[in-house]
Amino acid sequence: MKKIIVINFLMILVLMLSLEIISNLFKLSNLMGIQDGLIYNKEGTNYLNPNKKKTVFNEDVFTDNFGYRVPGNDYKYLNDTNIFLLGDSVSFGNGVKEEETFVGLLRKKIDKKNLLNSSVPGYQMKDHLNIIKIINKLDNVEKVIYFYTLNDIYGMSNVISTKDKSNIKIKSNESDFGLKKIMLLNKINTFLRNKSYLYMLIKGLGTDPSKRWFLNLYPKYLDKDLDDLKKNFENLKVIVQNNQSEFIIVILPYEYQTRNCTSDILIPQKKIKNILDSLDITYVDLTNNFCNDEKPKNKFYKFDPMHLSKKGHALVYNNLKNEINF
Repeated sequence: MKKIIVINFLMILVLMLSLEIISNLFKLSNLMGIQDGLIYNKEGTNYLNPNKKKTVFNEDVFTDNFGYRVPGNDYKYLNDTNIFLLGDSVSFGNGVKEEETFVGLLRKKIDKKNLLNSSVPGYQMKDHLNIIKIINKLDNVEKVIYFYTLNDIYGMSNVISTKDKSNIKIKSNESDFGLKKIMLLNKINTFLRNKSYLYMLIKGLGTDPSKRWFLNLYPKYLDKDLDDLKKNFENLKVIVQNNQSEFIIVILPYEYQTRNCTSDILIPQKKIKNILDSLDITYVDLTNNFCNDEKPKNKFYKFDPMHLSKKGHALVYNNLKNEINF
């Protein structure tokens, strides 16, 4: 009996290892971990540690003296005019080489101006309002371009850190045992997100994260008034205008929206644009560029609600270079 159990265990182990190798070899899924030591928190806002080489979504990333993402550890800014970029993990370029992100592609095209990419995974509007003030200390900031993703409506950073005990809200009456159980599950999930292609494949096929994340976010935009969001946009505009810089917002969609681009599913973009029109803020909405693409799904990172693939970054770049006067 023991021999049979051992043989069955070994067969299952071999099968799991084989499926893991196949998932990796044929790129059936992607990893989604952020290496410890890249992000630190100061006074409630996350920042990237300067002059680091770390791994994000299984891709090496480099930061400069400011803690901004750059192509390599020896990258130098050589120009007098700056374009300052605001954003989260989408404009940071999780899982894609810097040179192949839309920021990296723009960097190659606009070789007479510096692109300062202040994007940090997990950033929300309040974080942008904190870091935008640095433009007052920089010389010749010609433009500020804010890459807006729909989850920016939330009030706090949603980055997952392996050092956090939990990123899940716990009910106040939950038992200590229940709390420890959830913390343990979260740690296991964080570990497997960073290590197992098979886990990400099974999770992606079984739970449809893109749909789940969007439907969780969607009700936030159904409120009659989005006063807080409008106020935050207005505050950003004031800071940028006081610096005598041009302010442009680029609106990016969620993957789930591009499956069926009906008017109902695009309500968030409609409301955002109504707010920006009322504030006289220039914007570029790239949602239709994704909706009109023959294969919009492959423009996104596998089983991911909003992060872009290499092809998705190319799509954004090809449209931005025509929509914005650099």
